[in-house]
Amino acid sequence: MVTARDARPAAAAASTLPAPTRFEIAELGISMPVRGVGVAEDGQMALPESPAIMGWYEYGPRPGEREGATVLAAHRDMPDFGTGPAADLDRLSPGDILTVRSGSSSGGSARRYRVTQVTRLRKEALDLPAIFTRTGPARLHVVTCSGRFDSRTGSYEKNLVVVATPLR
Repeated sequence: MVTARDARPAAAAASTLPAPTRFEIAELGISMPVRGVGVAEDGQMALPESPAIMGWYEYGPRPGEREGATVLAAHRDMPDFGTGPAADLDRLSPGDILTVRSGSSSGGSARRYRVTQVTRLRKEALDLPAIFTRTGPARLHVVTCSGRFDSRTGSYEKNLVVVATPLR
């Protein structure tokens, strides 16, 4: 099984671009802070503990890089929190606009992306090398859980993967 650990470089490439700080979808009323995350002990992409915070895979491309996928992910919900904003990603359709803000609120930048694909896949069917790719055209991948919750395993049966391309 390929994991986020496999997508992590030995040393993250230095970038002069600022890290993402906020994820927004105006049409859905979503505005979430973004925090850099790495790899969890199980080899998967680590996520912030709160569903109110979006995680950015800090070993991958930053918004504005010329190639590769910027990867953002968040928990759909948590027992002590309830449903988080990422649950509304299920309402996205191709053509919708996502915004990723980077840097400080006074001197930062905003990059807009148009959704090209919304896919729900069984967790074992995720193409992790494609999600975490550093090559090819610049794009944004946003991931959360979807489908039915399996109380036996303590997880959702599917992942929702949103693919979006930068607006120039």
